[in-house]
Amino acid sequence: MSTLKITGMTCDSCAVHVKDALEKVPGVQSADVSYAKGSAKLAIEVGTSPDALTAAVAGLGYRATLADAPSVSTPGGLLDKMRDLLGRNDKTGSSGALHIAVIGSGGAAMAAALKAVEQGAR
Repeated sequence: MSTLKITGMTCDSCAVHVKDALEKVPGVQSADVSYAKGSAKLAIEVGTSPDALTAAVAGLGYRATLADAPSVSTPGGLLDKMRDLLGRNDKTGSSGALHIAVIGSGGAAMAAALKAVEQGAR
């Protein structure tokens, strides 16, 4: 069983599309994708290409990394600063997800909401 961390999904429908794409990759026997957890649990054959898995997800416009791969530090944004102020080093609260509300309308509010989701908020 392998696990991918997936960022960029915004709804359960996204998870369905990711599942379909992953199950088309040669060597993938099954995929269980969770939008809420931002992950995919895969039953794969030995020798299945990790690059093929991440490419299948990237082809849909999302980002995937192997869960056991070392994380690459990205430049800190407002969410990271808030986590530091709150004393949280991870992206989740006690419920397992960082919840934020974006108040406003128009393009700027949508851009802020999408950026927050990319950084792990729900």
